[in-house]
Amino acid sequence: MQLVEAGSSHTDWSLIVEAGHADEQAAADALERLLRRYWPAVYAYIRSTGRDVHESADLTQGFVCDIIISRRLCAGADPHHGRFRNLLLTAVKNYLRQQHRRERRMWRSERRQKPLKLTDSQLIVANLPPTPSHRTPDQAFCYQWTATLIRRVLDTVGAECLADGLDAHWTVFEHRVARPLLLGEPPTNYAELVGRLGLKDTSQARNMMVTVKRRFVAALYLEVGQTLSSPTEIEDELHQLLRDLEPPA
Repeated sequence: MQLVEAGSSHTDWSLIVEAGHADEQAAADALERLLRRYWPAVYAYIRSTGRDVHESADLTQGFVCDIIISRRLCAGADPHHGRFRNLLLTAVKNYLRQQHRRERRMWRSERRQKPLKLTDSQLIVANLPPTPSHRTPDQAFCYQWTATLIRRVLDTVGAECLADGLDAHWTVFEHRVARPLLLGEPPTNYAELVGRLGLKDTSQARNMMVTVKRRFVAALYLEVGQTLSSPTEIEDELHQLLRDLEPPA
């Protein structure tokens, strides 16, 4: 379920600037990476307006081509004018209103040139677990934005744990934190994990979970910091992201 390449040194804003102002090849590469990150949230918003899978995919692709590429949304983005996801959400809302007024459902010629190397079906089926029901389109957008970011962090931390020989540590964390956080599953009982993994006792399992949790928190801070223009905003952003994962009242 990995959405982006691990170990990227670019921040979101550096990618946005590069996508809007670099030479053609560099801009195309930066845009490719950005779209992998933000496509799920745009699709989740459109899908939550009541459209079916195929129409939502078509409109998402149309938004990418018409607004992000043709109208060069990234070129006009400015970190001093607010967070990029707010700009993106406003742009999606405006785009759907325009599409509704024009009652257009046909692809434009440039839409035949896929801006992503992944196919729509791969993105939808492989990378997008269903957005929880009973969420407004705005809530669906924020949920999928947050879930995508956290999945990137989990991909990174999981790979690091496996590379360091911490397979059992990761399994404990995955069943105690990761799956409950993203899939809404109840945390697996420590006693069950002890038996499954052949551990000494529940104290060992708890210590293993804490070890990975520290890695996860550090990686989450780093990832969130890459989406912001100022490190002073990280704490507020983390609280907002966690709220976005909570079920609506």
